[in-house]
Amino acid sequence: MQIEQRLFGVNFRNPVLMAGGTCGFGEELNEVIDFVNLGGMVTKSVTYEPRKGNPAPRVVEAGNAMLNSVGLANPGVELVCSEKIPWMQENLPSMHVFVSVAGHVKDEYCSVVKRLEEVGGFLGYELNLSCPNDVKLGALPFALDIETLQEVVSSVRELTERPILVKLAPNVPD
Repeated sequence: MQIEQRLFGVNFRNPVLMAGGTCGFGEELNEVIDFVNLGGMVTKSVTYEPRKGNPAPRVVEAGNAMLNSVGLANPGVELVCSEKIPWMQENLPSMHVFVSVAGHVKDEYCSVVKRLEEVGGFLGYELNLSCPNDVKLGALPFALDIETLQEVVSSVRELTERPILVKLAPNVPD
């Protein structure tokens, strides 16, 4: 069976990508997953400054589901540029990587993307607009306000020619 897919001008071995946050930057799972069998991966979300995230417990079982509230714990864009991306380039050279970007405000998304553009070494971006930890709208994710969503995506589009994926909240209205 042929499952290779062509998207964004590149060939993906298959249509399976590790979702954002589930594999960090690849280091965490490199010994237990054969990344060569995946089509690609989305990194943990990156913010401008490092974040500790939410206190434990961060994951709870809910019937047949699991809920998480990690709080965008991440090392910040500088460490991602100096350590994480070089590690991925060296250890996952054929992996199609989308770097997930998050922020408190539109300008933070732009600052993170500007810095990542200086480094390169990945295919594209995921804009994490689904997280309630980053709000300027009270308690709503950016994805629930179409004007804010458009502002963030348009502003980032002006900074890069790389593909952009947008992570929406599960409760985005039609």
